[in-house]
Amino acid sequence: LRLALVLAQAKFVVSQRADMKLFLSAFLAASADQCDVAEEQRSDCGFVGVTQDQCESKGCCWKEAGQGSSVPWCYNKGGSPGPSPGPSPAPSSCPLKYESKGAPFSEAEMSKISGYYNANLDINGSGAVVAAPDHNTGPGGDYYFHWERDGGLSMHALLATASSVSAVDEKFQHYITWVKKVQGQQDPHGIDVRLEPKYNIPDGTIFDGSWCRPQTDGPGLRARALADYAMAKVAAGDKSQTSAIYDAVKHDLEWVVANWQQNGCDLWEEIQSNDFFWGRYTMRAGLNAGAALADEAGDSATASSYRSVMKDIEATLGNHYTGSFVFEAQNRQKDTAVIEAFNDGDFDGNTMFAPLSKEVLGTVVTLNELFCSTYDINQKDTAAGVPGILYGRYEGDSYDGGNPWVLLTATLAQLIYRQAAAATTATVDQATYALLQQAYSIDAGLTGAALGSALMGAGDGVLMRIRKHVEADDFHMKEQLSRTDGSQTSAKDLTWGYANILKAMKARKDATAAVGLASSVIV
Repeated sequence: LRLALVLAQAKFVVSQRADMKLFLSAFLAASADQCDVAEEQRSDCGFVGVTQDQCESKGCCWKEAGQGSSVPWCYNKGGSPGPSPGPSPAPSSCPLKYESKGAPFSEAEMSKISGYYNANLDINGSGAVVAAPDHNTGPGGDYYFHWERDGGLSMHALLATASSVSAVDEKFQHYITWVKKVQGQQDPHGIDVRLEPKYNIPDGTIFDGSWCRPQTDGPGLRARALADYAMAKVAAGDKSQTSAIYDAVKHDLEWVVANWQQNGCDLWEEIQSNDFFWGRYTMRAGLNAGAALADEAGDSATASSYRSVMKDIEATLGNHYTGSFVFEAQNRQKDTAVIEAFNDGDFDGNTMFAPLSKEVLGTVVTLNELFCSTYDINQKDTAAGVPGILYGRYEGDSYDGGNPWVLLTATLAQLIYRQAAAATTATVDQATYALLQQAYSIDAGLTGAALGSALMGAGDGVLMRIRKHVEADDFHMKEQLSRTDGSQTSAKDLTWGYANILKAMKARKDATAAVGLASSVIV
């Protein structure tokens, strides 16, 4: 009997082990199958600089793609699309209608914000612009570098919001010296040095670590900042530096003219494509600024070549409109980089993607629906009577938890103020008005100054929502706001964030003037 029991127990153990072996084999096979996802269907599951161990510890799949590929190396398992925004609510769930009670920030508060911003420019007189004075931001690591993109955007913002060109002369003179120094270096990574992401401060040497390369938006952004500064000097009666600045601008734009269709990294340094809306729309603006400076420098042939390439780029931009919204790229569609492009790629005389166009308004409606439903803090703020909405980067973002960003929320406000100014003189048709109501929940039947005022209220509400979450920190602003409670997180005193607040408030000033002018017109 004992022998029979022992044999039965042994048989049971063997059976259990066999079952477990079969289970493990099936589990491993299923896991392997889940990672067998076609490249065009892989959705990003990582973050900038993610390693294989970090990726797989999150339960994601890892497979290296070819050099220059836009396919993410760290991606979600098949049947597991990763963070989802959930079902899109009706636009009214985050209504942007707001009756303004005055400027979102006082003059004293704006002076404080401007002080934080200026402290990040021209570090130690080097001309460098630090992305953020923060060596340990969390997942993003060290931000104490001069990013070529951030530098160009920040210096252009400095010029655009200055009281006069003379007020920014010193910083721009140092920035010009910086640009010429970094342009002349030998690149250690086998790419054109103009496509490097960032440089060490204060010596300007190239960052030698692993990063998303090449970054093709930098040359156009940097060229535009310098070209617009040179033309502002000309307008002020000073042509003494036109030739010297033009040399630096021409060097950057030579690359754009020859290579604007090259594969490169996106605005967020995570994926690659040869057709990012952000990159092409801002390249176009850089070429426009460069053409004006080339004309001023007497180089009509180069000016003509810039305008020719502008037309080539323009011919491709309409392909980014789905009929509902403008997408960033085929592998990253709903992305606030497009809103940032609408602002940073605009220039006097521009008629493409005008503020009140169906393309622009449709994109705002789409992103309002996305981010309203994605972030708990948007629902909580709205329920608490806090006006506005907070924007993040893109659908399914998981970097540092996937949060709203100050700079992107501010860029929405800037766009709304531009729309307010345009509305004071525009003839708005029924279809456009319907989109305005979807986007901002405005009343029916408004025109001229009344419509402009209603849109200004929506813009004020967006900045008021930022204010609510940064006021307790004496208006110091970090890169992100928690998606759950709105607390500040990630890189502290982000330069780009301050730049966009300053640009939004400048756009508000312009809209206020336009509404006032429209109000004074006697019909």
